[in-house]
Amino acid sequence: MTTTKSDQKSKERKRNKRKKAKLVILNGCFEGLEIQLSKKITTLGRSIECDICLDDSLVSNEHAEIVSSDDGFILNDLNSRNGSTINGNEVHNHKLKNGDIIGIGNFRIRFQRG
Repeated sequence: MTTTKSDQKSKERKRNKRKKAKLVILNGCFEGLEIQLSKKITTLGRSIECDICLDDSLVSNEHAEIVSSDDGFILNDLNSRNGSTINGNEVHNHKLKNGDIIGIGNFRIRFQRG
């Protein structure tokens, strides 16, 4: 069986759609801010060197990262001082699902697919 260019483009569009995701800040002065996850690894922390800078004394300089893979998105806590939560439960690494609420310091951030 042969595949056409249109079949390949269709598969690529589906693959890209699966990988689209964003974070939505749910509280604080940035409430409602939407951040597209477009990088392979997105870092979160208090440092201005992070991709997403969270200005809160409870947030470590390099607190967590979100890694994009073919299997989805993984949140990894980077041995932060105060930890990270998903839906209120402390986690060290966690495969994110649509609607998960990430807790980092005082920030609450919703993960959204598509």
